[in-house]
Amino acid sequence: MLPKVNRLTKESDFKKIARGAKPTHSKFFILKKLPSTEKDTKFGIVISAKISKKATIRNKIRRQAGEIIRKNLSNTNTGYNTMIVVKNSILDKDFEEIKKDLESLLQKVRIVHLSTSSRSVDGSITDKSRITHR
Repeated sequence: MLPKVNRLTKESDFKKIARGAKPTHSKFFILKKLPSTEKDTKFGIVISAKISKKATIRNKIRRQAGEIIRKNLSNTNTGYNTMIVVKNSILDKDFEEIKKDLESLLQKVRIVHLSTSSRSVDGSITDKSRITHR
C-alpha cells in the first residue's frame, strides 16, 4: 500500500488531472500527470467497473499497481499529481508483465528517474548511489 503522503484522494484532484493532463498510453495503463505545488508526488489508481464486475479482481489489480509504485518511490521525481487509469487488456496478465509495463511507463513520462538507477534482483529499480560494495 502506498504511504498516505503519496496517495491522491480528493475527487477534485482527480477531476483536475482528468481535464488538464495529456494522457500517455502503455499496454495496460493510461497515465496522466500534472505539476503540483506539494513536495511529494501523489498517485491515484483508477479502475472502472467495466474492467471487471468483481470488486476483488479490481482491488487485486489496484494493489498490484500500488505495490509497483511503492517499490519505486525512492526514485520518483517530486512535485506531481499522477492518475493511472487501468485498461481492460490487463485482465489475466501476470504480475511480472504488469510490473514491466508500469515501470516502463513511469520512466517514459519521467516520474521515475533513470540517471543513477539499475535493476535489482527482484526487478525493481534501485539507486546505484545507495549500493555499497564490499
